[in-house]
Amino acid sequence: MSRLDVLMPHFRDPEGLALSLASVAGQSWTGDIRIIIVDDGSPGADFRAVEALAAAQELPVVLERNTVNRGRPYTRNRLLDAIDSPYVAWLDAGDVWYPAKIEKQFEQFSRLRLAGEDITRYWITCHYDWQWTGRKPRLIHQDTGERQVRELMLGRKLRAYLWTLLGTAESFRAAGRFDERLPRLQDLDYFLRFVLGGGTLTVPEKTRALCLYHKSDLGRNAREIRRCNRLIRDKYNPHLRIYGPAFLRTIRYNADMLAARFAGNNGERLKQLYYMGSAVADHPKRAVGAMRHHLLRAGK
Repeated sequence: MSRLDVLMPHFRDPEGLALSLASVAGQSWTGDIRIIIVDDGSPGADFRAVEALAAAQELPVVLERNTVNRGRPYTRNRLLDAIDSPYVAWLDAGDVWYPAKIEKQFEQFSRLRLAGEDITRYWITCHYDWQWTGRKPRLIHQDTGERQVRELMLGRKLRAYLWTLLGTAESFRAAGRFDERLPRLQDLDYFLRFVLGGGTLTVPEKTRALCLYHKSDLGRNAREIRRCNRLIRDKYNPHLRIYGPAFLRTIRYNADMLAARFAGNNGERLKQLYYMGSAVADHPKRAVGAMRHHLLRAGK
């Protein structure tokens, strides 16, 4: 019987954690599951709610706590240190696995074994539903074809989200530690290291969405996400330059427009226009079109 550790970071969201825990308990996979939660210094009332949730689970739960808020990368590194099972999956508080997720991903591992592949060189991602607050879910396909570094950086056909993954403990340890300089985008950094280290992302065959991502930009820091994007570009510059100057301009443009989206969705209109203006240098027509669209929306 296979054993799986489910790694769950948590901070000030016991209601979201309850949804996530229920989705783990509802998995159709019949192997042994152990849940590991690391709370990142939530206030007392929130942590007591987490303790109550952990105590109510039928599955075994390990609960640890940072005495102060240390940030998501530090918390994820504690989760890595707590791994004791041969297989690992991640789930952020508030996100949801559909019942067949882990079963379908293990089936993909079985196919790889039968094909003679080394499964420690694979992470199994999955298609997922993306749901903005107040909107209907939208199916997002993960295209795990060629040039995975390029596609991860573009973020259109392939996106880096840990909660989509199933992998071996060995593969996650080999990918190393989470970079504590990255309060945002540490998933992308981690995926890039795995792929550049010889790993491959793949998806289960003949499946639709296997999990649900609840998306909101509220409270997210535009300057922080832009800085993290720049740090990732600097870290991987030798690997990114091979795709040419047009690619480099595109990923800079995308980073500025993401920062603009964060600013706009948090009511920071001047910052939004500043980041859009910065994007003009890389893609003038696209940036001006986006600015016109947002100005029209703001005027309604």
